[in-house]
Amino acid sequence: MIKTPTSMATQHPDNADRYIAIQNEPEEAIHALTSIEFGGLGIEEIMVDFEGKLTPYHQTSQIAIGLINKGIIPGENVRITPRIPNAKKEPIFRQLMSIMSLVETNILAYKMMGKQAIFETIVPMIENGHELIQLQERINSVIELGNKNYDIQFPLDCIKIIPLVESVPALVRVDEIMDEYHQNLLKKGIKLTEIRIMFAKSDSAMSYGLISSVLSVLIAIDKSYKWSKKNNVEVLPILGCGSLPFRGHLTEANLENLLKNYAGIATFTIQSGLRYDHSESSAKSVVEKLKNNKYRERTKSYKTTDLELMQEFIGIGTKYYMETFLKVINSIEWIGKFIPKNRDRLSSTKTGLEYIREIACLKEVADLVRDEALKKELLAINTDVSCSVPRAISYTAAMYTLGLPPEFIGTGRCLNEIQTKYGKEGINKLLEFYPQLLDDLKFASKFVNTKVSKGIINEESRQEYMEDIDLVCKLLNLQSEFDEANEDEFYHTLLKSIRPILLHLTGKQDDLISDSEEEIKILNEWIVKMGKIRGSLG
Repeated sequence: MIKTPTSMATQHPDNADRYIAIQNEPEEAIHALTSIEFGGLGIEEIMVDFEGKLTPYHQTSQIAIGLINKGIIPGENVRITPRIPNAKKEPIFRQLMSIMSLVETNILAYKMMGKQAIFETIVPMIENGHELIQLQERINSVIELGNKNYDIQFPLDCIKIIPLVESVPALVRVDEIMDEYHQNLLKKGIKLTEIRIMFAKSDSAMSYGLISSVLSVLIAIDKSYKWSKKNNVEVLPILGCGSLPFRGHLTEANLENLLKNYAGIATFTIQSGLRYDHSESSAKSVVEKLKNNKYRERTKSYKTTDLELMQEFIGIGTKYYMETFLKVINSIEWIGKFIPKNRDRLSSTKTGLEYIREIACLKEVADLVRDEALKKELLAINTDVSCSVPRAISYTAAMYTLGLPPEFIGTGRCLNEIQTKYGKEGINKLLEFYPQLLDDLKFASKFVNTKVSKGIINEESRQEYMEDIDLVCKLLNLQSEFDEANEDEFYHTLLKSIRPILLHLTGKQDDLISDSEEEIKILNEWIVKMGKIRGSLG
C-alpha cells in the first residue's frame, strides 16, 4: 500500500463558494487525487462520507473505477477511505449498506486490477474500545455475506477501522480506548502492528469550546504516542480540521503554526473550504508542504503534571463556554436554517432517517478535573435544553453571521480564571501548550461586531461575549488587533446590513422588503460573500 497519506480530501460542506451535488462528487474526488503534474490537487487520500449525508452507496465504486481508468491505483497510488455512520447515531441499516458498498467496490476493483481497493473505514463518535470490536465483527459479517454471493473471496479483517474520536472526554482517555481494543484483539490471537486514529477538531470545539478542544487533541496526540511506545504498535494520527480557527485553522498562511501546534499528526484533512474558498494554487501548496512536514514525528512529551494542568484548563474552558452556548443554541439553531447547504446531507430533525448530535455531558468533563469547586460548578450547569444541536459547520457559520466568532466564547473568562488561580504563569503555560492561540484569536478578531446580535440572541449571553472580548484584550494584549478589525469595510457593511433582515425574520422588526423570500435570498447571498472573504463558510 501507499505510505501513510499526509493529506485527506473530505466532503465537508464548509465552503461558501459553490454547491457540490452528489452526482459531481466522484469527479471531484478523482480531481483531488490526481497528481499536480497531471492537473489535479495531488491529495493522497479521499474520505467518501456516508455519515449524516445522502451519499449514494455506489459512489465509492464510481471513484475507484474512475481512478483505475486514469491509471491511478487505489490502495497503491492513493487511498479511498470512506466514513461510515455510527449505528448509535443513525439507523443501523445505513451503516450496513455503507459497509456493503465498500465490499462491492473491492469486488469490482479486483475484477479490473486483481487487487483490493479499500482497506480501511472511518467510524465516527467512538467512545470506547468495545465499540470497535463490535464494529469489526459487523464489517466481517458483511464481508462473509459478500463471499457467499460473489466468486471473489476476501479474508476477514481485510477492512480495518479508523476510530474517529470526537468528544473531549474520549480524546483525553484515547489511550484507554486503544488499549481496550488492542487487548481484545490479543485475546483473539490478532497482533496489531499499526493503527490509524482520527481526532476531531470541529465537533469537540462546538461542544466544549476552543481551548478545551485544542487541549484535548494535544492530550490525545501525546497519550497515543506513549501508548504506541508501550505496546509496540505504530500509531498514525489523523486530524480533522477546517480553515477557520474554531475548526483548526488549516490555511496556507497558518500552516507552519498548525504543524508545530499539532506536532505528531501524520495526516491532515483538506476540506472543501480550503479547496474552493482559497485559490487552487493555495490548496496545492498546502498539500505539497504537508508531504515535507518536519513536525510529523512526535518529539515532545508532556509530563504528568502538564497533562493534569491541561485537564484543569479544559474544565475551566468548558464551564464558561457552556454557560454561554446553552443560552444561544436555540437562536443559532434557527439562524443555521439560512446557512447555505453545500452538500446533500441528512435532516437533523426526527424523521426516522436523521443525523443526531447531543449536548455535551458535563459529568464526564467534571470527572477529568481535580478541583472540587470546579467539579461542582460543572455539574451545576443545566444542560437540559430542548433543541436540535446543529452541525459544527452550520454553528460556526451562524456565529460568524451574527458578528460573534465562536473562538471567543468563554475564552476571556477562562483566561481570567486561569490567571486568578495560577497567576501569570498559568497563562504562560496555556500559551506554551497552545502557541497558536494568539494567531487564532487575531484572525477571528477581524470579524467581530457585537452590535449585530443585539436583540437577536439572549442579551445575557451577548454581555458574556463582550466580557470575553474585553478580557482577551486585557490578558493577551490584543487591543491593537481589535482596533484594526474593521479594516475590511465591505465585510462589516454586509454584517451590519444582515441585522435588520434577521430582526424582521424573527418578527422583532417591521418589514424592510415586503417579500420575505426576497429577503432570504439577499441574506443567503450576503452570508456566502462573507464566507468567501473569511476563506470558509464555517
